[in-house]
Amino acid sequence: MNCSEDPSRFGENDFRSSFAFWTLGVISVILSFLANAGNLINLFVLTRRHMRSTMTTLLVTLAWADLVPPTVVSLNNILFYYFLPHMNNSSTFLTIHIITRSLFNVLANIFTTFSNWLIVLITTFRLIVVKKPLVAKNYCNRRTARHAIIIILILSIFISFPLFLYTSIRIYCTNNGQIKYYGLELSSILHRKFFSHLFYPTMVIISLLIPWLICFLIWLFLMRALHSAQIQLTTKTMNTTFTNDRKQDTYFRITLMIVCVLSVYMVCRSVHLFEVIYLLITQLFNFQQQIYFEQIRMKLFCISNIMLTINHGANFYIYSINPKFRLTLKLYLTYYFRRCRIKRRETFILFHLRRQNSNDSLDDLSVPCHRNR
Repeated sequence: MNCSEDPSRFGENDFRSSFAFWTLGVISVILSFLANAGNLINLFVLTRRHMRSTMTTLLVTLAWADLVPPTVVSLNNILFYYFLPHMNNSSTFLTIHIITRSLFNVLANIFTTFSNWLIVLITTFRLIVVKKPLVAKNYCNRRTARHAIIIILILSIFISFPLFLYTSIRIYCTNNGQIKYYGLELSSILHRKFFSHLFYPTMVIISLLIPWLICFLIWLFLMRALHSAQIQLTTKTMNTTFTNDRKQDTYFRITLMIVCVLSVYMVCRSVHLFEVIYLLITQLFNFQQQIYFEQIRMKLFCISNIMLTINHGANFYIYSINPKFRLTLKLYLTYYFRRCRIKRRETFILFHLRRQNSNDSLDDLSVPCHRNR
Protein backbone atom coordinates (compact mmCIF):
# COMPACT_ATOMS: atom_id res chain seq x y z
CA MET A 1 0.00 0.00 0.00
CA ASN A 2 1.35 3.43 -0.99
CA CYS A 3 1.82 5.70 2.00
CA SER A 4 2.47 9.42 1.65
CA GLU A 5 2.35 12.61 3.68
CA ASP A 6 -0.97 14.28 4.41
CA PRO A 7 -1.52 16.98 1.73
CA SER A 8 -2.71 19.42 4.38
CA ARG A 9 0.80 19.38 5.91
CA PHE A 10 2.57 20.54 2.77
CA GLY A 11 2.09 24.19 3.70
CA GLU A 12 3.36 23.86 7.27
CA ASN A 13 6.82 25.15 6.37
CA ASP A 14 5.31 28.53 5.50
CA PHE A 15 4.00 28.82 9.06
CA ARG A 16 7.40 28.16 10.66
CA SER A 17 8.81 31.60 9.89
CA SER A 18 9.51 34.02 12.73
CA PHE A 19 6.79 36.40 11.51
CA ALA A 20 4.18 33.63 11.56
CA PHE A 21 5.32 32.42 14.99
CA TRP A 22 5.11 35.84 16.65
CA THR A 23 1.79 36.73 15.04
CA LEU A 24 -0.02 33.38 15.22
CA GLY A 25 1.83 31.62 18.03
CA VAL A 26 2.19 34.54 20.46
CA ILE A 27 0.07 37.61 19.68
CA SER A 28 -2.94 35.69 18.39
CA VAL A 29 -2.96 33.33 21.40
CA ILE A 30 -2.77 36.22 23.89
CA LEU A 31 -5.52 38.11 22.06
CA SER A 32 -7.66 34.97 22.03
CA PHE A 33 -7.46 34.64 25.82
CA LEU A 34 -8.32 38.33 26.23
CA ALA A 35 -11.19 38.01 23.73
CA ASN A 36 -12.64 35.00 25.56
CA ALA A 37 -12.32 36.79 28.90
CA GLY A 38 -14.17 39.81 27.48
CA ASN A 39 -16.93 37.65 26.01
CA LEU A 40 -17.37 35.78 29.30
CA ILE A 41 -17.73 39.11 31.10
CA ASN A 42 -20.29 40.15 28.49
CA LEU A 43 -22.27 36.97 29.13
CA PHE A 44 -22.12 37.54 32.88
CA VAL A 45 -23.38 41.14 32.68
CA LEU A 46 -25.90 40.83 29.85
CA THR A 47 -27.65 37.80 31.35
CA ARG A 48 -28.62 39.67 34.54
CA ARG A 49 -32.37 39.96 35.02
CA HIS A 50 -32.58 43.76 34.78
CA MET A 51 -30.52 43.74 31.55
CA ARG A 52 -32.87 41.47 29.59
CA SER A 53 -34.25 42.98 26.38
CA THR A 54 -34.42 42.25 22.67
CA MET A 55 -31.03 43.85 22.05
CA THR A 56 -29.33 41.99 24.90
CA THR A 57 -30.75 38.70 23.58
CA LEU A 58 -28.92 39.35 20.33
CA LEU A 59 -25.77 40.54 22.09
CA VAL A 60 -25.68 37.43 24.32
CA THR A 61 -25.95 35.21 21.24
CA LEU A 62 -23.17 37.22 19.60
CA ALA A 63 -20.97 36.71 22.67
CA TRP A 64 -21.53 32.93 22.51
CA ALA A 65 -20.74 32.94 18.78
CA ASP A 66 -17.58 35.01 19.33
CA LEU A 67 -16.27 32.52 21.88
CA VAL A 68 -15.81 29.66 19.41
CA PRO A 69 -13.52 31.01 16.61
CA PRO A 70 -10.77 32.47 18.87
CA THR A 71 -10.83 29.32 21.02
CA VAL A 72 -10.41 26.82 18.18
CA VAL A 73 -7.87 28.99 16.35
CA SER A 74 -5.75 29.45 19.47
CA LEU A 75 -5.92 25.70 20.19
CA ASN A 76 -4.69 24.96 16.67
CA ASN A 77 -1.86 27.48 17.06
CA ILE A 78 -0.86 26.11 20.47
CA LEU A 79 -0.79 22.53 19.16
CA PHE A 80 1.24 23.53 16.11
CA TYR A 81 3.81 25.87 17.67
CA TYR A 82 4.26 24.44 21.17
CA PHE A 83 3.48 20.71 20.97
CA LEU A 84 4.16 19.61 17.40
CA PRO A 85 7.95 20.35 17.40
CA HIS A 86 8.40 18.13 20.48
CA MET A 87 5.93 15.39 19.49
CA ASN A 88 6.47 15.21 15.73
CA ASN A 89 7.45 11.55 16.06
CA SER A 90 4.29 10.52 17.91
CA SER A 91 1.72 8.91 15.65
CA THR A 92 -1.03 9.44 18.26
CA PHE A 93 -0.37 13.16 18.51
CA LEU A 94 -0.14 13.57 14.73
CA THR A 95 -3.49 11.82 14.33
CA ILE A 96 -5.13 14.01 16.98
CA HIS A 97 -3.55 17.15 15.52
CA ILE A 98 -4.67 16.46 11.94
CA ILE A 99 -8.24 15.49 12.87
CA THR A 100 -8.78 18.34 15.34
CA ARG A 101 -7.34 20.87 12.90
CA SER A 102 -9.77 19.74 10.21
CA LEU A 103 -12.80 19.85 12.50
CA PHE A 104 -11.78 23.08 14.25
CA ASN A 105 -11.40 24.90 10.94
CA VAL A 106 -14.95 23.94 9.96
CA LEU A 107 -16.28 25.07 13.35
CA ALA A 108 -14.45 28.38 12.98
CA ASN A 109 -16.02 28.90 9.54
CA ILE A 110 -19.52 28.11 10.83
CA PHE A 111 -19.40 30.45 13.80
CA THR A 112 -17.61 33.19 11.87
CA THR A 113 -20.46 33.16 9.35
CA PHE A 114 -22.93 33.06 12.23
CA SER A 115 -21.23 36.05 13.86
CA ASN A 116 -21.23 38.03 10.59
CA TRP A 117 -24.96 37.62 10.08
CA LEU A 118 -25.67 38.33 13.75
CA ILE A 119 -23.99 41.70 13.30
CA VAL A 120 -26.30 42.30 10.34
CA LEU A 121 -29.32 41.31 12.43
CA ILE A 122 -28.33 43.53 15.38
CA THR A 123 -27.72 46.57 13.20
CA THR A 124 -30.92 45.96 11.23
CA PHE A 125 -32.95 45.90 14.44
CA ARG A 126 -31.29 49.11 15.58
CA LEU A 127 -31.92 50.78 12.22
CA ILE A 128 -35.62 49.88 12.42
CA VAL A 129 -35.78 51.28 15.96
CA VAL A 130 -34.16 54.52 14.79
CA LYS A 131 -36.12 55.00 11.57
CA LYS A 132 -39.47 53.31 12.31
CA PRO A 133 -40.12 53.21 16.08
CA LEU A 134 -43.76 52.15 15.67
CA VAL A 135 -42.81 49.26 13.39
CA ALA A 136 -40.09 48.24 15.85
CA LYS A 137 -42.65 47.76 18.63
CA ASN A 138 -44.42 45.08 16.59
CA TYR A 139 -41.52 43.29 14.90
CA CYS A 140 -38.31 43.97 16.87
CA ASN A 141 -39.15 41.76 19.84
CA ARG A 142 -37.46 38.80 21.52
CA ARG A 143 -39.59 36.24 19.69
CA THR A 144 -38.58 37.61 16.28
CA ALA A 145 -34.96 37.74 17.44
CA ARG A 146 -34.99 34.06 18.48
CA HIS A 147 -36.51 32.97 15.16
CA ALA A 148 -33.96 35.03 13.22
CA ILE A 149 -31.10 33.56 15.27
CA ILE A 150 -32.25 30.00 14.50
CA ILE A 151 -32.52 30.78 10.78
CA ILE A 152 -29.03 32.33 10.73
CA LEU A 153 -27.55 29.33 12.55
CA ILE A 154 -29.14 26.90 10.09
CA LEU A 155 -27.86 29.01 7.19
CA SER A 156 -24.33 29.04 8.63
CA ILE A 157 -24.30 25.25 9.05
CA PHE A 158 -25.78 24.70 5.60
CA ILE A 159 -23.15 26.89 3.89
CA SER A 160 -20.24 25.09 5.57
CA PHE A 161 -21.80 21.62 5.45
CA PRO A 162 -19.76 20.42 2.39
CA LEU A 163 -16.61 20.98 4.45
CA PHE A 164 -17.81 18.12 6.70
CA LEU A 165 -17.86 15.66 3.79
CA TYR A 166 -15.05 13.43 5.02
CA THR A 167 -15.72 10.11 3.33
CA SER A 168 -12.87 7.98 4.66
CA ILE A 169 -9.97 7.71 7.08
CA ARG A 170 -6.59 7.31 5.40
CA ILE A 171 -3.20 6.24 6.68
CA TYR A 172 -0.40 8.75 6.11
CA CYS A 173 3.32 8.49 6.72
CA THR A 174 6.15 10.80 7.66
CA ASN A 175 9.91 10.48 8.18
CA ASN A 176 10.30 8.25 5.10
CA GLY A 177 7.47 5.94 6.13
CA GLN A 178 8.76 5.26 9.64
CA ILE A 179 5.85 6.95 11.43
CA LYS A 180 2.25 6.32 10.43
CA TYR A 181 -0.76 8.36 11.45
CA TYR A 182 -4.41 8.72 10.46
CA GLY A 183 -6.18 11.59 8.76
CA LEU A 184 -9.56 12.48 7.29
CA GLU A 185 -9.97 12.50 3.52
CA LEU A 186 -12.43 14.87 1.88
CA SER A 187 -14.93 13.63 -0.64
CA SER A 188 -13.84 13.50 -4.26
CA ILE A 189 -16.66 15.92 -5.10
CA LEU A 190 -14.81 18.74 -3.36
CA HIS A 191 -11.73 18.19 -5.54
CA ARG A 192 -13.57 18.76 -8.80
CA LYS A 193 -12.87 22.04 -10.56
CA PHE A 194 -16.54 22.82 -11.12
CA PHE A 195 -17.33 22.43 -7.44
CA SER A 196 -14.28 24.39 -6.29
CA HIS A 197 -15.01 27.24 -8.73
CA LEU A 198 -18.67 27.30 -7.67
CA PHE A 199 -18.71 26.43 -3.97
CA TYR A 200 -15.88 28.50 -2.51
CA PRO A 201 -16.80 31.81 -4.22
CA THR A 202 -20.44 31.27 -3.24
CA MET A 203 -19.46 30.57 0.37
CA VAL A 204 -17.32 33.72 0.47
CA ILE A 205 -20.08 35.86 -1.03
CA ILE A 206 -22.78 34.59 1.34
CA SER A 207 -20.72 34.37 4.53
CA LEU A 208 -18.52 37.45 4.17
CA LEU A 209 -19.16 39.81 1.25
CA ILE A 210 -22.95 40.24 1.55
CA PRO A 211 -22.87 40.84 5.36
CA TRP A 212 -20.05 43.35 4.94
CA LEU A 213 -21.92 45.32 2.25
CA ILE A 214 -25.16 45.31 4.25
CA CYS A 215 -23.32 46.50 7.36
CA PHE A 216 -21.66 49.26 5.38
CA LEU A 217 -25.03 50.57 4.14
CA ILE A 218 -26.57 50.37 7.62
CA TRP A 219 -23.50 52.11 9.03
CA LEU A 220 -24.12 55.07 6.71
CA PHE A 221 -27.75 55.38 7.84
CA LEU A 222 -26.85 55.06 11.52
CA MET A 223 -24.08 57.65 11.23
CA ARG A 224 -26.61 60.07 9.81
CA ALA A 225 -29.08 59.29 12.61
CA LEU A 226 -26.30 59.61 15.18
CA HIS A 227 -25.34 63.02 13.81
CA SER A 228 -28.93 64.28 14.00
CA ALA A 229 -29.30 62.88 17.54
CA GLN A 230 -26.12 64.64 18.60
CA ILE A 231 -27.46 67.93 17.24
CA GLN A 232 -30.66 67.45 19.24
CA LEU A 233 -28.67 66.81 22.40
CA THR A 234 -26.55 69.93 21.96
CA THR A 235 -29.52 72.19 21.12
CA LYS A 236 -31.74 71.32 24.08
CA THR A 237 -34.14 73.96 25.34
CA MET A 238 -35.34 74.60 28.84
CA ASN A 239 -38.71 73.09 27.95
CA THR A 240 -37.31 69.56 27.67
CA THR A 241 -38.17 67.41 30.64
CA PHE A 242 -35.74 65.23 32.53
CA THR A 243 -37.42 62.08 31.20
CA ASN A 244 -37.05 63.16 27.59
CA ASP A 245 -33.47 64.15 28.28
CA ARG A 246 -32.71 60.68 29.66
CA LYS A 247 -34.44 59.00 26.72
CA GLN A 248 -32.47 61.02 24.18
CA ASP A 249 -29.21 60.30 25.97
CA THR A 250 -29.96 56.55 26.12
CA TYR A 251 -30.98 56.57 22.45
CA PHE A 252 -27.72 58.32 21.54
CA ARG A 253 -25.52 55.96 23.56
CA ILE A 254 -27.10 52.75 22.26
CA THR A 255 -26.86 53.98 18.67
CA LEU A 256 -23.25 55.02 19.27
CA MET A 257 -22.49 51.55 20.67
CA ILE A 258 -23.94 49.83 17.58
CA VAL A 259 -22.05 52.21 15.28
CA CYS A 260 -18.79 51.36 17.09
CA VAL A 261 -19.54 47.63 16.74
CA LEU A 262 -20.11 48.16 13.02
CA SER A 263 -16.95 50.24 12.60
CA VAL A 264 -14.73 47.64 14.27
CA TYR A 265 -16.43 44.89 12.30
CA MET A 266 -15.90 46.58 8.92
CA VAL A 267 -12.26 47.45 9.60
CA CYS A 268 -11.34 43.98 10.88
CA ARG A 269 -13.35 42.05 8.31
CA SER A 270 -12.08 44.15 5.41
CA VAL A 271 -8.62 42.63 5.90
CA HIS A 272 -10.10 39.13 5.88
CA LEU A 273 -12.24 40.01 2.86
CA PHE A 274 -9.20 41.28 1.01
CA GLU A 275 -7.31 38.08 1.89
CA VAL A 276 -10.10 35.83 0.59
CA ILE A 277 -10.50 37.81 -2.64
CA TYR A 278 -6.73 37.71 -3.04
CA LEU A 279 -6.76 33.91 -2.71
CA LEU A 280 -9.51 33.60 -5.31
CA ILE A 281 -7.66 35.85 -7.75
CA THR A 282 -4.29 34.10 -7.36
CA GLN A 283 -5.87 30.84 -8.53
CA LEU A 284 -6.10 32.41 -11.98
CA PHE A 285 -2.33 32.98 -12.11
CA ASN A 286 0.21 30.46 -13.33
CA PHE A 287 2.44 28.42 -11.04
CA GLN A 288 5.41 30.81 -11.11
CA GLN A 289 3.26 33.80 -10.22
CA GLN A 290 1.62 31.89 -7.36
CA ILE A 291 5.05 31.13 -5.87
CA TYR A 292 5.95 34.82 -6.11
CA PHE A 293 2.81 35.88 -4.22
CA GLU A 294 3.09 33.11 -1.60
CA GLN A 295 5.01 35.25 0.93
CA ILE A 296 2.49 38.07 0.60
CA ARG A 297 -0.34 35.62 1.13
CA MET A 298 1.30 34.26 4.29
CA LYS A 299 1.72 37.70 5.89
CA LEU A 300 -1.78 38.68 4.84
CA PHE A 301 -3.15 35.53 6.48
CA CYS A 302 -1.36 36.27 9.76
CA ILE A 303 -2.59 39.87 9.86
CA SER A 304 -6.11 38.76 8.97
CA ASN A 305 -6.06 36.21 11.81
CA ILE A 306 -5.12 38.88 14.33
CA MET A 307 -7.78 41.29 13.05
CA LEU A 308 -10.46 38.59 13.27
CA THR A 309 -9.46 37.84 16.86
CA ILE A 310 -9.65 41.55 17.71
CA ASN A 311 -13.10 41.71 16.13
CA HIS A 312 -14.36 38.77 18.19
CA GLY A 313 -13.09 40.28 21.45
CA ALA A 314 -13.60 44.02 21.00
CA ASN A 315 -17.28 44.04 21.95
CA PHE A 316 -16.54 44.15 25.69
CA TYR A 317 -14.82 47.51 25.33
CA ILE A 318 -17.55 48.78 23.00
CA TYR A 319 -20.35 47.81 25.41
CA SER A 320 -18.62 49.90 28.07
CA ILE A 321 -20.01 52.95 26.27
CA ASN A 322 -23.35 52.06 27.82
CA PRO A 323 -23.38 53.38 31.43
CA LYS A 324 -25.89 50.69 32.44
CA PHE A 325 -23.36 48.01 31.41
CA ARG A 326 -20.58 49.71 33.38
CA LEU A 327 -22.78 50.21 36.43
CA THR A 328 -23.93 46.58 36.43
CA LEU A 329 -20.36 45.30 36.15
CA LYS A 330 -19.18 47.65 38.89
CA LEU A 331 -22.01 46.67 41.25
CA TYR A 332 -21.42 42.94 40.83
CA LEU A 333 -17.66 43.28 41.20
CA THR A 334 -18.16 45.32 44.38
CA TYR A 335 -20.69 42.79 45.64
CA TYR A 336 -18.46 39.76 45.03
CA PHE A 337 -15.33 41.44 46.44
CA ARG A 338 -17.34 42.42 49.51
CA ARG A 339 -18.64 38.87 49.84
CA CYS A 340 -15.09 37.52 49.60
CA ARG A 341 -13.92 40.02 52.21
CA ILE A 342 -16.77 39.05 54.56
CA LYS A 343 -16.04 35.35 54.01
CA ARG A 344 -12.36 35.87 54.79
CA ARG A 345 -13.26 37.82 57.92
CA GLU A 346 -15.72 35.14 59.07
CA THR A 347 -13.15 32.43 58.43
CA PHE A 348 -10.50 34.33 60.39
CA ILE A 349 -12.87 34.96 63.32
CA LEU A 350 -14.01 31.33 63.35
CA PHE A 351 -10.42 30.09 63.28
CA HIS A 352 -9.46 32.54 66.03
CA LEU A 353 -12.40 31.47 68.22
CA ARG A 354 -11.63 27.78 67.74
CA ARG A 355 -8.01 28.38 68.64
CA GLN A 356 -9.03 30.38 71.71
CA ASN A 357 -11.47 27.66 72.78
CA SER A 358 -8.80 25.01 72.43
CA ASN A 359 -6.41 27.07 74.56
CA ASP A 360 -9.14 27.59 77.17
CA SER A 361 -9.79 23.86 77.34
CA LEU A 362 -6.11 23.22 77.91
CA ASP A 363 -6.08 25.82 80.65
CA ASP A 364 -9.05 24.13 82.30
CA LEU A 365 -7.24 20.84 82.23
CA SER A 366 -4.16 22.36 83.79
CA VAL A 367 -6.00 23.97 86.70
CA PRO A 368 -6.77 20.75 88.64
CA CYS A 369 -3.18 19.64 88.29
CA HIS A 370 -2.04 22.93 89.72
CA ARG A 371 -4.48 22.64 92.58
CA ASN A 372 -3.35 19.11 93.40
CA ARG A 373 0.11 20.43 93.84
